[in-house]
Amino acid sequence: MLSRVNRLKNLVGPMSRLMVGQQQRLLLNSAAATVAVGSQSGSVGVRSFFTIINQYEAGVTFTLGRLTSVKKPGIRLLIPLLQEMEVVDMRTVSISLDKQEIITRDNISLVVDAIVNYRVVDPEKAVIKVSDHDRIIHELAQIKIRELLSQNTLDEVLHNREKFGVEINESVAEIAAEWGLFVERINLKDIKFEEGMSRAMAKKAEAERLREAKIIHAQSEVQTSKEILQAAKMLEGSPIAIRLKELDALQQIAKEPSKSFIFVPSNMFQSVQTLMNEVSNDKKDKK
Repeated sequence: MLSRVNRLKNLVGPMSRLMVGQQQRLLLNSAAATVAVGSQSGSVGVRSFFTIINQYEAGVTFTLGRLTSVKKPGIRLLIPLLQEMEVVDMRTVSISLDKQEIITRDNISLVVDAIVNYRVVDPEKAVIKVSDHDRIIHELAQIKIRELLSQNTLDEVLHNREKFGVEINESVAEIAAEWGLFVERINLKDIKFEEGMSRAMAKKAEAERLREAKIIHAQSEVQTSKEILQAAKMLEGSPIAIRLKELDALQQIAKEPSKSFIFVPSNMFQSVQTLMNEVSNDKKDKK
């Protein structure tokens, strides 16, 4: 009887040790697999048991499904089967929005694409209220871009691109703040329209420049004529000024030796007219 009991003990001991060793190996493998999955995930990764939180991450801990704490960077141990952690990436994320077609207020079709930069500032809200940060920011930014640009004309969109980018950013950031997200910037990267519209806009710009050039030329002519008229009136009342003007003209002409000219004094015609008047008066007296 004692020999049978001893043989049973010898059989049960190794088997129990083998089962415990297998359970420990399975537990370690599951923990390592969990850490590997969490480290390869995107902005949010689920981890349990043994966890390393990087400097740019925050760990939102759940105990029996309820949020209990937010872990800071470092080595963290969780209670298996009772606790789990969702690790949130706190770095800035850049999203390139898909191109979308928008019809402006003056019925012109545009193709617009943009870039959104955002980051998580409140890990608790980001995990509890939002399931996919990238998708929700992507869709919200596209909706706001469509709403704002469709209310303006093509000229307003092209000339106020930076202004519209700021307005879109403010409207998206106000909503995203409720989800623990901070939208840093939204840039309208490119605005395209049909080739025919490009040619029409080029012709319009050319016509505008030509119109402005003609207006400026006409205004200069009016100003020049006013100045010439004022100068003529001043010279008419001052014979000395006329003489000085003649001398200045002679000085300018003298600089060109290859040209020949005949100088006629300005008072010559006045002298001839006076002489003719005197002759006519003499004839009248003789009669």
